[in-house]
Amino acid sequence: MINLAHSSKMATESLKSAKLRSALTSLGIIIGIAAVIATFTLGSSFSAYFSSQINDAGSNFIVVMETKENVLRDQQMEVIKNTRGISDASPVISTSGLNEFGGFGGSAGTLEFMGEERDVTIYGVSENYIEIAAIPMYDGFFLNDKDTGSAVVGKEIAEEYFKNQMTTRNTIQITLWNNETRQYESRSFSVKGIAGSEETNLLTGSDERTAVYIPLSIMQEMTGIDEYHYIYAKAESIDVVKDADEEIKKNLARNLGISERDLNKTDLLPFQTLNQVEMLEQMSMITDILQVVLVAIGGISLIVGSVGIMNIMLVTVTERTKEIGTLKALGYTTKDVLTLFIVESIIISTIGGAIGTAVGIGIAYTGTSVVGLPFILPIQIVFAGVLISIAVGVAAGAYPANRAAKMNTVDALRTV
Repeated sequence: MINLAHSSKMATESLKSAKLRSALTSLGIIIGIAAVIATFTLGSSFSAYFSSQINDAGSNFIVVMETKENVLRDQQMEVIKNTRGISDASPVISTSGLNEFGGFGGSAGTLEFMGEERDVTIYGVSENYIEIAAIPMYDGFFLNDKDTGSAVVGKEIAEEYFKNQMTTRNTIQITLWNNETRQYESRSFSVKGIAGSEETNLLTGSDERTAVYIPLSIMQEMTGIDEYHYIYAKAESIDVVKDADEEIKKNLARNLGISERDLNKTDLLPFQTLNQVEMLEQMSMITDILQVVLVAIGGISLIVGSVGIMNIMLVTVTERTKEIGTLKALGYTTKDVLTLFIVESIIISTIGGAIGTAVGIGIAYTGTSVVGLPFILPIQIVFAGVLISIAVGVAAGAYPANRAAKMNTVDALRTV
């Protein structure tokens, strides 16, 4: 019986004698493994990115949004704060018309700096908003409830919206439409801080780098709006977020005179809620579905590749019939011939798997770099790719190898 090293050497020599055919045989495996590796890597990178984006939006957050006017006021704010599982809450008034969470706002605000004007989104917030919504500060300080003439400006506004770069202590002028007086009202503010990190948060609906924050009380004076467009709440822990969300719905429904049986009829509710856990679950489900679809495509490529290997190996068996007869005449057993052809099939698929793994990692790295995602490579998928390649080699080579091994020595030697 020949050993594995000898079989590998003979199989390698055979593959070298038909390099082009061997390369084309490996192509299906390369494409399939590359697709699987790239899919899982990109999926992991997207999942990590979305999770960080959602976590950046706040810690254990629940957002209550009004879908009809004049729903969220001080009374509803107290209901939310006193809900079991809620540690804190912060009301927000936005000037973005229909704001990013589907609530109602006023007309857009205007920011003037050194003679230049830009339309921006203004948020009226309380001092605890920075903690609940996890607003990163690039420079300076956030607002407190005693501030009256201070504002916090987003990093992008400060650096890119005007010819002159804005810094803390600069004076800006904000103009808002007042719903009560039916006219525009302007006030001067001193820039107390600049908010924002280096990356844009795509999932919170509000990018702090392009926002302007002023004290809630001043916002109410300038706009004549006494309702809240949405309320940011913070749960005591991530474990109670979903339960706290349900409690908020029940308590608000009771407060607004809505029966509990209508809680699931979203078209009847004048408010909606969104929480961190649900967003994470939705993002996870989306990435899982995407991975399943793309892996299925990669699986089809692997099947096509394995059929290709089988066909080529069958052709090889036919072409090498006389060689097989010679090997048997020299004392090679049926098992030796079987091993020889299976090893050859495994070598083809393993080489294809290694190349496919490298190609898949390269595609994933390039893709994440272009999009700006973190590069997350699950090491286990690399090992899985190699094992799948070997399995494909064994499966695809089994029938041709068995056919070669069962050849009659005399009939094989008679082949011209």
